[in-house]
Amino acid sequence: MPTYLLALETATDVCSAALTDGDRLLVEETLHRARLHAERLVLLIEDVLRHADLTPAVLAAVAVSGGPGSYTGLRIGVSTAKGLAAATGAALVAVPSLEAQAAAVAPFAGPGDLILPAFNSRRDEVYLAAFRRDDAGTLHPVGAPAALPVTAVPAWMHDLPAGPCWLAGEGAPRLAPVLARTDRPHRLVPLTAAGPAARHVARLGWARYAAGETEDLAAFEPRYLKDFVAKKPRASVFEKLSF
Repeated sequence: MPTYLLALETATDVCSAALTDGDRLLVEETLHRARLHAERLVLLIEDVLRHADLTPAVLAAVAVSGGPGSYTGLRIGVSTAKGLAAATGAALVAVPSLEAQAAAVAPFAGPGDLILPAFNSRRDEVYLAAFRRDDAGTLHPVGAPAALPVTAVPAWMHDLPAGPCWLAGEGAPRLAPVLARTDRPHRLVPLTAAGPAARHVARLGWARYAAGETEDLAAFEPRYLKDFVAKKPRASVFEKLSF
């Protein structure tokens, strides 16, 4: 019997939705334009469901990029996911945004390599984390997510395991010049090769769902990593969906 999961990625300028049957990707749509999440996310959801000839009622789970990242993007993605889960009875699954970005890079990295996904924060800051890829391609966290000035990143990396480092995500170009002044081998992965996408949220989200790692629908909030007072959205975007 099919087990359908809808995944949403809105932590950066990318707005993406994907539909899977278990861990099998059925359809994905991605929009690479900033500040259009509120206008386009529901349309992307409707499109992926239409292409699969399905309705929201069949969803077993909704997985969403849970932060850190853009305040507005996360708020839109999470509120949409929560609303859709509440309306359909689907489980809510949160996937750390930086882990999803790291998962996009894992196929490029070798065993023992480090992956540093980074998103833009303020002008001189990034959100970042560190993962180590094992022989099987599985990612293991070795550096907790943090919001740091770019100049503080080498010190933050001091206790990370040795090995080549892959820089990925929209904030990665900020890190490359800083790491060039250290003895850490590194490589910058272009967004065109491994950018954020809902398929990675879906794959990680499915694993969490299968393991029973779901969120409390009423209590879950994005992990912003910074103090933030959320404003009530002008409209509940999930209500635009056709049931």
